[in-house]
Amino acid sequence: MKNWTEKKEVMKAVLVDIDGTIVTATPNWSMERNSEWEMETVNASALDGGIELLKKFKEEGYVLVFLTARGQGCKKYTVKKLKEIGVWGMVDSMWHRPMRYENVSSSVYKEAMIKMLMKKWDFEWAMDDEDKNLVVMEKMGMKVIDAKVWW
Repeated sequence: MKNWTEKKEVMKAVLVDIDGTIVTATPNWSMERNSEWEMETVNASALDGGIELLKKFKEEGYVLVFLTARGQGCKKYTVKKLKEIGVWGMVDSMWHRPMRYENVSSSVYKEAMIKMLMKKWDFEWAMDDEDKNLVVMEKMGMKVIDAKVWW
C-alpha cells in the first residue's frame, strides 16, 4: 500500500477554506451546541465569488484541497452542502479538524495540517477569510486570496 504522504509527483494546488470562503459562515458555534451547529451548516448560502474562482483554478489544472476547521462530525453536512452548491465534483481532497486539534485556534490547527499536506501538494494559492490563517499561509509561501472581498 502506498503512503499518501509520498511526494513523488508534486501537483500544483490551491488550499481552500469553506466557511466564509465558498459558503457563508454559520454563526453561534460553541462546544455545548456543536451537534446542533453542525446541522445548521447546511443552511449556509453559496458565495459565488469563491465558487467562480474555484472553477478558474480547476480549469487551469490546479488540485483543490479543502481544509476546514469544521470537526469530523460535520463531514456529512459538508459533503451535502458542497454537492448542493455544485462544488463537490471539484474537490480533490478534503480535511476536517481532527479531535486532537479540537481545543486550538483555527490558525494553529491549519498550520499543523498544512505542514503535513505540503508533503503531497505544492500549494501555490490559498483562499481563506480569517486574517490569522492568511498570515500563516503567506508565511508558508502561498499567494493568499482574502475571501472577504466577495462577501
